[in-house]
Amino acid sequence: MHLTLVTFNFQSADLEAEERNYLGHHVELAKRFPGLRQYYTGRLMKVAGKEPNRVRAAILAYDDAAAAVSAMRSDVVPALLADTQAHLKDGTSTAVDAETIVPFDSRRAGQNCFVMVAEFDLEQSAGLDAAEKHYLGVHVNIARRLPGLRNYIIGKLLKTAGSEDSRYRMATLVFDSLDAYRAAYASPAGLELLEDETATIRNARVYRLDARVEV
Repeated sequence: MHLTLVTFNFQSADLEAEERNYLGHHVELAKRFPGLRQYYTGRLMKVAGKEPNRVRAAILAYDDAAAAVSAMRSDVVPALLADTQAHLKDGTSTAVDAETIVPFDSRRAGQNCFVMVAEFDLEQSAGLDAAEKHYLGVHVNIARRLPGLRNYIIGKLLKTAGSEDSRYRMATLVFDSLDAYRAAYASPAGLELLEDETATIRNARVYRLDARVEV
């Protein structure tokens, strides 16, 4: 799977008008990308009490990188680029070579959800191979036991031109709501996961999305 996380601000200070255009026009254009398998959009939320430096984020997933490249050659691109130039600014884009651990098979367009995205490095005091083995064999298996986890995607970040300083890995976890996310991390599996994160995760950058399923 090829996954892209984009974050951005709006050009205008009229947030209500920009939201109407984004959800009613921009998103509808993006949904026409051929080969688009999953698509979340969401307002970015505070993390650890800090305001986000962008207003919104979107997560788009394709079968592979070739499908993502092909989508960007489709006939919807000129209209989407024109709307981006007219309404969006300060955009960032992060690409990920990803795999689905927990599929969200029951999702439906228009469904509200909460998405937590984390970009991070691994503790490598014992070497990268050992860190990868622990992450995939232990950490991921703890995370997949979180109660209420609807979708879980992991992957390695790809270095792309113009991208911000990148970490090594990304994880995307989806719950029904912020409350469900908090309850999951307060569970026995969540407490075990937090303990393992302290030991193995480094340099984390976290995004929280008050999100909606588009595809």
